[in-house]
Amino acid sequence: MKPILFIDSWLEKISGWMLVGLLGIMIAMAFGQVILRNFFDSSIEWGDIFLRHLVLWVGYFGAVIATGEGRHLRIEFITKLVPEKPRKIFFVVSSLFAAVMCYFLMQAAISFVQLEMESESTLILDLPGWYFIIIIPIGYAMLSFRFLIRSLNGTVQMAKGNWMTPEGHH
Repeated sequence: MKPILFIDSWLEKISGWMLVGLLGIMIAMAFGQVILRNFFDSSIEWGDIFLRHLVLWVGYFGAVIATGEGRHLRIEFITKLVPEKPRKIFFVVSSLFAAVMCYFLMQAAISFVQLEMESESTLILDLPGWYFIIIIPIGYAMLSFRFLIRSLNGTVQMAKGNWMTPEGHH
C-alpha cells in the first residue's frame, strides 16, 4: 500500500503546483486584459477563451486536491443517520462508487477528446482544440484514482480495527 500512497501523495503535490501556477497565469492574464481594455482600448484577442479553459484546468486540479483531503462534495446528511460502525463501510462504498463513476466519466471524456482530435479544429494561436480539453479525461482519471485510494485505505483501516474515517468522523 505504501507505493500507492506515495503515488497519491506525489499526485497531490503535482496538482498543487499546477493549481498555483495556473492561478498565477489566470490572475496575470485577467489583470492584463483589464489594463489593456481600460487604458489602451485593446485586449489580447484570444485571452478570454484562454481564461475560460484555464478555469476548467484549475477546477480539475482543485478537485484532485479536495478529493484527497476529503473535502469534495458529498452527501453529509446520510453519514449523520448511519450508526457509528457502518459509517466506515458507507465511506468505503461511497468512495468506491465515486471512483467507478469518475472512471466512466473518464471513458466518455476520452471519446470526446478523440472526436475533437479527429475534427482537427483549432482554438487559439492555431493550437488544436483538444490541447485545451485534454484535462477532462486526465482529471477524471486522477479523481478516480484518488477515490479508489480512499476506498482501499478505508478498507485497510477497517481490517486493522480503526473505524475512524479520514475526515475524522467515527
